Amino acid sequence: MTVKDAADLYISRRRAGGEKMQAPAAMLRSFCRRYGPRSLRSITPSDVKGFLDGPLTGAGTWRQKYGMLRVFCEHWRRRGELRVLPLPLAAPKYTSSFVPYIYSRHELKALLHAVPACQESARCFLSAETFRVLLLFLYGTGMRVGEALGLRRMDVDLNNGVVTILGTKFHKSRLVPLGHDVHQLLLQYAAMPGNGSQREQRLFQSRIREPIKRPVVEKSFQRLRRIAGISRPDAYPYQPRIHDLRHTFAVHRVLSWYRQGDDVQTLLPALSTYLGHIDLSSTQRYLTMTPELLNEANLRFQHYVYGGGDAE
Repeated sequence: MTVKDAADLYISRRRAGGEKMQAPAAMLRSFCRRYGPRSLRSITPSDVKGFLDGPLTGAGTWRQKYGMLRVFCEHWRRRGELRVLPLPLAAPKYTSSFVPYIYSRHELKALLHAVPACQESARCFLSAETFRVLLLFLYGTGMRVGEALGLRRMDVDLNNGVVTILGTKFHKSRLVPLGHDVHQLLLQYAAMPGNGSQREQRLFQSRIREPIKRPVVEKSFQRLRRIAGISRPDAYPYQPRIHDLRHTFAVHRVLSWYRQGDDVQTLLPALSTYLGHIDLSSTQRYLTMTPELLNEANLRFQHYVYGGGDAE
């Protein structure tokens, strides 16, 4: 089997399962432009590294390409077309000066309070109620914005409170169980007049019942943030984003574990799986050391030193 045949078959199978495969397909087509006619089994780790180290490829893109190829190769190894994974041993270290914004609970309330004023114009593509539910859903699940906007009614099991996310970033699918509050929120939202029940319909729709694009949500959120008076000092190049709700979810979850006396280090792999990360280091980058989180870590350490407890 050639690399091109393997890529074509892999993409068609994944799409038949309901995945769009836009970014993975584009990366695999790029890989095929280099090695398409060659036998899949002839590909070596140095070949793959040559593709990964292409011009203008930063560490983040390198990791995305690596993750896509790893899933692709694992697919064909399970089917006997590959004996070993032809992948380099390690990805380059990820370095970034970017620091996500962690919203306080007071700021989260301020955002929700400002939603009606933000979406009061009839020209707003997104209704106030849908925007409010989307914000609560993102904070309550830690889901990526694109994942939430891509959900169809058939992906949400409202009876059991479980959401199915089909191959998005890093080309992984996963089940996301909903907490009680988020589950009740979605039940109420789904029952609202005008929210159809067709299986193929998007869970979150515009005022005119069309799919919502991410740029629309991001633009609306920046307007919302300004109305709520939430910003960083001018010295920061980045202002708070809607994606930072995902970081906030992770930090608040770990804070809750600390305060409940749970074994955080044991629970972190479960959080990583829940968030859809490829490894624990990706999750650890989400846990920005806020003063609140640092204080809880210090209290745990002091208890270990002075109280004779177990440290993590």
